[in-house]
Order: sequence, then structure tokens, then C-alpha cells
Amino acid sequence: MELQRVSKEILDQLISATNQLNSNRFSQSLDVLSGNTVGKHVRHIIEFFDLMMLGKEAGFVNYDQRSHDKVIETNAELAVEKMNSLKQEIESLDNDFSLTLKVNYCDDQSAQQTLKSSFFRELQYNIEHAIHHMAIIKIAISSSFKDVELPANFGVAYSTVRYQKELECAQ
Repeated sequence: MELQRVSKEILDQLISATNQLNSNRFSQSLDVLSGNTVGKHVRHIIEFFDLMMLGKEAGFVNYDQRSHDKVIETNAELAVEKMNSLKQEIESLDNDFSLTLKVNYCDDQSAQQTLKSSFFRELQYNIEHAIHHMAIIKIAISSSFKDVELPANFGVAYSTVRYQKELECAQ
């Protein structure tokens, strides 16, 4: 299925970038990220995918339940292991199923809302969410770790890649 293939591709791109950073650089506070780290952005992506996968058993997804795991955001090797594990889990599922999405956009815990969703819809959301954070990671790596070679189209939306190709063909 296409969503699994793209998810694997996205995670492979993140793995490629992460493998080029030792844990010190992965967890280095960067001015261009307002003091945050590449590792925090990678951890954030991992936790979203992970919560989506946990939804398979729970029947719901709540992205607010992230653990903000300091070990994943500071240990590049562990982050890569987790992304490889997520790839395997995602590839093993080929049927869509219903999920409930729990969201809360207030500082009041009682303001939680529930929405109907599905695994494939959440997988699509995670792809877009990851690309967004990868664009931020790309800025950080390009400015702070110039020796890191990012995969082609790292952090670029697939629709933008298609649009750029159309422009090239029109010239």
C-alpha cells in the first residue's frame, strides 16, 4: 500500500540523516532552533508514529499523550532503532480500521473532543506531520552540520516535488 511505502521512505530519510549525527550533535542545542535540538524534532516525529501504532490496540489515538522521552531525543542510535521498529510495524498492517482521535486545544483537561478517524487517515497525517518537522530539521542541519548529506527532497512535501517537476518540464 502506498501509505506504508511513503511512511517507510520518510522514516528511511530520517534514519539516513540521524545516522550521520553522533548523539552529541543529535542533542546539541542550536540557535537556529531557538535552543532546541534535531533530536527533539526526531523524537517528536517518532512519538506521533508510535502513538498512532498504539491506537491499533487501544482503539483511539491521543497525540497529547507523548512521553517526551529524553533518551530518544539524546541517543541517536536508539532513535534509529525505534524508527526501524516503527517501519516494521507499519509495513505489517495493510488493512484500514476505525480509530477515535482524541484532541484538546484548551488548557482545560475537560475540554477534550473525540473525532472519528481511521488508521490510514492517521498514517497520512503522520506523513505530513513528519515532513513538516523534517523541513525544520533540514534548516538546522544545513546551517549547523554542513557535512551531513540529506536525501533528495528531505522535508519537502510530495505535492511540492510534483509542482517543481512540472515547472522544470515547462521550461
